Amino acid sequence: MNRAQIDCIADTSAVIHLSRNDPKAHAIIGDDNFVITFVTVAELALGIRKATHRKAAFQRIDTILQGRQVLYPSEVTPLVYADVCYGLEKGGVRIPSNDMWIAALAIENGLPLVARDEHFTRVNNLQFISY
Repeated sequence: MNRAQIDCIADTSAVIHLSRNDPKAHAIIGDDNFVITFVTVAELALGIRKATHRKAAFQRIDTILQGRQVLYPSEVTPLVYADVCYGLEKGGVRIPSNDMWIAALAIENGLPLVARDEHFTRVNNLQFISY
């Protein structure tokens, strides 16, 4: 990954709000060079499958993601994921498992995560940007 050009990771919620022209999302991430994770790709694909107007939903998302880099797990990612899970369990906190993978990839890559989900604030060592 060419880190010099990457500003942050956009969570699924950020991508969805960008596709809906949400002014808050555009103010935080709109002009940034962001990447997404494989988890976000899967969550967006599921959302498109569930959409009433699939073609329009796909086109909105495709416009945002065209040419975006996707982060995939490395051999280190499962270890970071385990640290995220353990830290949350120790604190008696639960967040969705998909979000733990996204957080692990953000931590591993040293990139801030942009999302609306405040439960990311509970993840140790995660740089989180809420909007």
